[in-house]
Amino acid sequence: MSGAAPFLIGAKHAAARVNGSLVPSRSAFRTFSCFVLHAALFSFLAPTPCRAQTDTLWVPYTAGMPLREGVYLDFRSFRLNTPSVPLSRITDDQGIAVSDLRTVLSRLHYRTESGVLETIRIDRVWGFCQRGVVYVAAGNGFYRIGLMGSLAHMSYEQSYRDWDPYLYGAGTVTRTVLIQQLIDMENGQAIPFNAAGMRNALATDPRMQEEFDALPKKQRNREETLFRFLRLFNERHPLLFPE
Repeated sequence: MSGAAPFLIGAKHAAARVNGSLVPSRSAFRTFSCFVLHAALFSFLAPTPCRAQTDTLWVPYTAGMPLREGVYLDFRSFRLNTPSVPLSRITDDQGIAVSDLRTVLSRLHYRTESGVLETIRIDRVWGFCQRGVVYVAAGNGFYRIGLMGSLAHMSYEQSYRDWDPYLYGAGTVTRTVLIQQLIDMENGQAIPFNAAGMRNALATDPRMQEEFDALPKKQRNREETLFRFLRLFNERHPLLFPE
């Protein structure tokens, strides 16, 4: 990854821990601008940079950033841009290489570096990346993240059985609804895309939360308001990925 100013996360920088791995927290990024200036000066004075092995260089996400293709068994592998199983090693039940993960509805297979054939159950997959697009398990299947950011937005379909007293003979009917949600990229938490969910998501930015609270209740619940605050939050708190 290149073309974006880096952010070095080490022991002295604030970070959120995701399943044992450190992910830059939003509090750490508040000093990002100052860090870029210091990094520029350092690179001028020391053309050959040095860094500890435990440090990780993080860069802000931009559209078209080359996310690695493959299956994520958990949120951590997604945030570290290291698929649990790369797409190039995945086959279907017939041993044929999978070129489109969206078409696989049962199980996936792959061979470990030692040659052992392993099986991946679809219901245990957090998500996957295909052609630069990230799909997350939700509702009836896997659905793409439509708006990537520190607060990511996605829509998915959820079916449920409902009692219909007007159905001939009385009985149940299957209904499907479209649900919108946010994903907090610090911890993977799913947040309802409504006024209450947005207010909770803004807790790490008291200034924005105060501005949101100052709006009339009816306006806070409008979709255009939610998207406006979502975009503003992501501008103020860029999503970071390891380089």
